[in-house]
Amino acid sequence: MATATETAPVISPVSKESAAPEVQPILDKLTHNFGKVPAFFGTMARVPEAFAAFLPFYTAVIEHGTVERKYKELAYLKASLINGCEYCFRAHSASGKKNGVTEQQIAALAFFHRSSAFDAKEKAVLLYAERITRGAAAIRPGEVNELKQYFNDDQIVELTLVACMPNFTNRFNDAMLNLPDIG
Repeated sequence: MATATETAPVISPVSKESAAPEVQPILDKLTHNFGKVPAFFGTMARVPEAFAAFLPFYTAVIEHGTVERKYKELAYLKASLINGCEYCFRAHSASGKKNGVTEQQIAALAFFHRSSAFDAKEKAVLLYAERITRGAAAIRPGEVNELKQYFNDDQIVELTLVACMPNFTNRFNDAMLNLPDIG
């Protein structure tokens, strides 16, 4: 994984002062939560309508639902590792730790199949996130059915949404060369 410090952002994030009026309250809330507007959000705020729609969707996928947050963070981390997104990997390493993911698990993500740091349910989540990230079109019914040992149908849809989210945010952050500033 190349470090983001080797490059500069392609597009600078907007400042709170220069952002569109309709996203000012969102940026104020982010500043309250993070002490600043993270580059990811500040860059996306350049397209106010998309930014305003993205945050509620992201929140619904990551912070709500019935899948335990630890599993969501594992899926996010695995996809971010595969995609090589330093920004999201750092951010979700921090939020993962707050939600039960251990340092040992973060260190073992690349070779989770052989690691005793993960139980069978965690390995199923990681494998599913990997399959979605590497090529969702190749997923077959049996692979989805493997998850039914641990999750109901609604939770599998929820987990699928979670695994898709980093594939969006990773590509956005990497394309914009956003420097990691949260985590």
